[in-house]
Amino acid sequence: MNSGILPLEGPTGTTSEPEGRRQVAAWRKLLARCGRKPTRKRVHSLRVATLRLQAELEFGLRAQGPDTSLAHVAKRWTKQAEKLRRALSVVRETDVYLQKLTGLRASLAGPGDSQPHSNRGCLRQADVLERKLKQLRRTAEKRLMATVESRSERLDQIGKELEAAHEPLIAPAQAGGAKLVLEMFAVLAAEFPDLDASSLHEFRKRIKTVRYLAEFFTPADPLAGRLAATLRRMQSAIGEWHDWQAMGKMASRTLKGHDRKNSLAELLETLAGESLEKALDLCRRSTARLLKWGGQNGSALPPIPEKIPVRSAGAVVATQGKKYA
Repeated sequence: MNSGILPLEGPTGTTSEPEGRRQVAAWRKLLARCGRKPTRKRVHSLRVATLRLQAELEFGLRAQGPDTSLAHVAKRWTKQAEKLRRALSVVRETDVYLQKLTGLRASLAGPGDSQPHSNRGCLRQADVLERKLKQLRRTAEKRLMATVESRSERLDQIGKELEAAHEPLIAPAQAGGAKLVLEMFAVLAAEFPDLDASSLHEFRKRIKTVRYLAEFFTPADPLAGRLAATLRRMQSAIGEWHDWQAMGKMASRTLKGHDRKNSLAELLETLAGESLEKALDLCRRSTARLLKWGGQNGSALPPIPEKIPVRSAGAVVATQGKKYA
């Protein structure tokens, strides 16, 4: 197993310690910018960088052992970064919900002023939910800025220590990485033998680490890149379901007392149900395919068989529009 950590902004395969220092320095700059003004783009970039660096440190330290100077610094950084990540996640999730709500409203509105009456009711409820989300975003942004302010000095100092660590933060990518990725995925798949709505979100979070590893090995092993693409599609499908589900629950709480028939909450629950079916189908087929390929010890990846697609979110919205008409 590679003893370095994964690259923060995509694999290079040719750098060692200077690259690791560059990535930690880039993370520190993101932290400073987000602390000044946590825009949607900055929050997203810092959250991804934090998650990736956490995964990279965890992976790299498995081979280096718990008693190195890097291990001690990494543990201190991870403790602080975990609290930062939680604050970032609340803001990021709210940004995602606002963006998805904007797209949903556009689909419901249709051209001109020809919306069905029940669609107009849904749009009014969307206005209520949007105001609630914007309020949550302002509150979460203030908490994030307070978190960054209270921990930035410690995080910055620990970041400097990571940059100065004697152990290399990144080692060159190795050939044969796809085999290692498949072994890690097989272990993960064994922990989730029966995917369903109760386990899907946790499965997605665990996939990320394996995907980062696949991306790291891609320069030296192109097959690892195909694995990364498959894992990324699985993550995306699960994320789509999780977002609609969370929005549906929020709408139910926010719009409590409103008629549920032809309501925004009902529509969001429909979208969540459709995307859950799609995510489960994709993950089950992809998991079976990857496990089978892993057992074959590395022949070319066979294509995933085409199946009748589950309706997309846009198609569901269109169907709901017809229903309301």
